[in-house]
Amino acid sequence: MLPSVFFCSVLCITTTITRASNILVFMPLPIKSHFRGFQPLFETLSNRGHNVTVVSSYPLDHSVANYTDIGPFIDKTRAKNVMDLVRMNFITSVQLKWRIGIQLSEMVMSHRNMKQFVQSNSNSYDLVMVETFGQEYAVAMGHKFNAPVINLAPAMIWTSISKWLHVPSTFSYIPDACTQPTTNMGFVERLKNTITGLMQLYVENYLYLPKTKEVMNTYLKYRNWESRPPLENMLNNVSLTLVNSHNAIGISRPYLPGIIEVGGMHIKDPKSLPKNLQTFLDAANQGVIFFSFGTLVNLNDLPKEKLKIFINVLGRLKQKVIIKWTPEDSNVKLPQNIMTGSWFPQRDILAHPNVILFITHGGLHSLEETVCNAKPVVGVPFFAEQNFNMKIVEEIGYGKLVNFFEITEESFENTIKEVLSNEMFKEKAIIQSHVYKDQPMKPLDHAVYWVEYVIRYGGAGHLKSDSIGLNDLQYFLFDVLLILLLSIGLIAWLCNFIFAKCIYLVKLSLDSCTTPSTPDTTTSQIKTLMD
Repeated sequence: MLPSVFFCSVLCITTTITRASNILVFMPLPIKSHFRGFQPLFETLSNRGHNVTVVSSYPLDHSVANYTDIGPFIDKTRAKNVMDLVRMNFITSVQLKWRIGIQLSEMVMSHRNMKQFVQSNSNSYDLVMVETFGQEYAVAMGHKFNAPVINLAPAMIWTSISKWLHVPSTFSYIPDACTQPTTNMGFVERLKNTITGLMQLYVENYLYLPKTKEVMNTYLKYRNWESRPPLENMLNNVSLTLVNSHNAIGISRPYLPGIIEVGGMHIKDPKSLPKNLQTFLDAANQGVIFFSFGTLVNLNDLPKEKLKIFINVLGRLKQKVIIKWTPEDSNVKLPQNIMTGSWFPQRDILAHPNVILFITHGGLHSLEETVCNAKPVVGVPFFAEQNFNMKIVEEIGYGKLVNFFEITEESFENTIKEVLSNEMFKEKAIIQSHVYKDQPMKPLDHAVYWVEYVIRYGGAGHLKSDSIGLNDLQYFLFDVLLILLLSIGLIAWLCNFIFAKCIYLVKLSLDSCTTPSTPDTTTSQIKTLMD
């Protein structure tokens, strides 16, 4: 008994140990929020003994054993004025994604250091991790190094990704963030969602994918690149997809076994705050409001009348306010209750018990952090999925959305006071925090497990959908439906023909009974019946 138990224990341990592997992370595009969500995973893998090479625009500012940075590949220039993006509609937002992806890819892939890395044959990797948002060609790294590929999705997967993985993206109830609906879609919302979905399912294959293939064939030339499968086949062949989302922040939708939600990997245990911040927060008897619009939205880019609304309202509040912002005018006089700065440790500030409200742009990472810390929110979304995120927050009930274009001092102040005075918002935030935290393991540990799972099982092909390889006619059973319709039509025609023939014969028989017959007519009717 004891030897068998010991043997089983040893077997379980040996099967779960993953050898140290060489892992390549290929995320070259300069989209900081996308990279930031997964960077803790790369660092943790290196701490576990794996040799991790990260090709990105955001190298670490500190040294980590087994972690090698390659990049950046683009000059650090000031971020685009977000006001150029806020008036996107559900159609132009899809086109914008295509355009930005190609433009950034051309800049990054043409860099001298990138060309040297691509053409080098001195490295080998056991696993390749890529992000395919705007850079679908990245999966070609799996072919170059003959290694399985893990896809990193920066948000709930959209139709452009789900179509390659054969994951249901039913337009009737799974919203696309670009259309800015919620799960309770009316007819107009479902129409917009369908149009956006069809653009990603079919139109992008003709307007966007050829340009992506051109980037791939121009810049990804390595030994034996001519034998590379079609881009579509490589996208179908991804081993696993890690998604930076969670149903407590987003929506519940069907996924396959090879798609794992790991939203919140970047959230760590709170650290001690700098002395000036700690003093400011501790002394706030009426509470503190934290105001941050993330890394892309610079308050200095906002119209002056909008910025004035924010400052005037926040300055009238009895609470203290921390704003992530450095005024362009160093002589500007701010209300005494306001502290500003170019950067603040957002996660650590939100964990402070005196913080009673978070005013945010509705970015995914910000909402993950506020839910984790059970803080109610007031959201002022600008572009991309931010409006969608905040509508979900309103539906759940732990925050309110303020339309940037319609905002006034009165509406902004009333919304803040409503969220602060109504205990329901705080209670909903607490419930949602419990839902998010009630997981069998932390998101980061979950992601590490599945990365090593793919390594252990040589790509874990058993996680892929059996529907991959079917075309749309086969997947949606259009061919079967066509045969069924033809069969039903043929049966209906035959039934109609037989019925009509029977009616004709019955009528003819009745006529023969009511009409006096002569020998000649009787003979004629008999011949007709025989015919």
